[in-house]
Amino acid sequence: MTLGPFSCYPDTMSRTSSGTLLSLSVLLSFSLVACSSSSSGGTTTDSGTDDTGVVADTSAPTDTRKDDAAADAPPKQLAGCTLDPGGVTLDPTGVSGADPVSGGPTAFTLDMALAGFPAVTGAPVLTAVITTEKGKIFCQLDEKNAPISVANFIGLARGTRPAQRASTNWTKTNFYDGLIWHRVVAFFVIQGGDPSGSGSGGPGYDLPSENQIVEEKGALAMAAAAKPSGSQFYVVTGTGPAANYNVFGKCDLDTATSVAQGDHMAVQIARCPIK
Repeated sequence: MTLGPFSCYPDTMSRTSSGTLLSLSVLLSFSLVACSSSSSGGTTTDSGTDDTGVVADTSAPTDTRKDDAAADAPPKQLAGCTLDPGGVTLDPTGVSGADPVSGGPTAFTLDMALAGFPAVTGAPVLTAVITTEKGKIFCQLDEKNAPISVANFIGLARGTRPAQRASTNWTKTNFYDGLIWHRVVAFFVIQGGDPSGSGSGGPGYDLPSENQIVEEKGALAMAAAAKPSGSQFYVVTGTGPAANYNVFGKCDLDTATSVAQGDHMAVQIARCPIK
């Protein structure tokens, strides 16, 4: 699968039992497609060739998670928001066989993804708070136009959506926590969400196509219809790719443009007032 003219598409952050992200004093250590690129200074420079294979990360992602915290989130962006309280029963061992979700990703609903999330009055905006070494990225999710992508993304983040993260077993984990941004191209995109860190991995299922529209700066999107899709996502930081991918939200770019290849992520879901 290719992203525009390119062929491209870890674990250290964790949560408390209540689901709150804890603060990282030191980080030790959401690709869309297989990459043909070279890296320098943490930023990928693409060769411009197409479908030339996968460039793997220099080392496999680790699972030595450290504590991180939502307490250090900028109050301006999270003012009035209801953060995910956690409490989801995770299952890191999982089960073998076919996708436990009968009907696959199209049958996984937003209600299933948000199980246990407290009700919020009004019409709050579903928001993904993506914590990185450089700060937090705030993304408003578009469940109206991309309901399947949003539901599966939230389910992976919260641990309500079974996925093949570290093995062929279907486990329930905070899927994105500790994964890396495995591809960063200045003025184009930052990409992450691959459990292998190589740009060729996914959650064990693929998404159908939906809301494939022109991608402006800040667009949050992921692959669909062909492998790998399902968990890998990207944020457009400049001129976006062709309208061949599922756009399921929009992010602020204050932190996104500072993310470097190899930085880590943790994703928390919130419900925020309409700004």
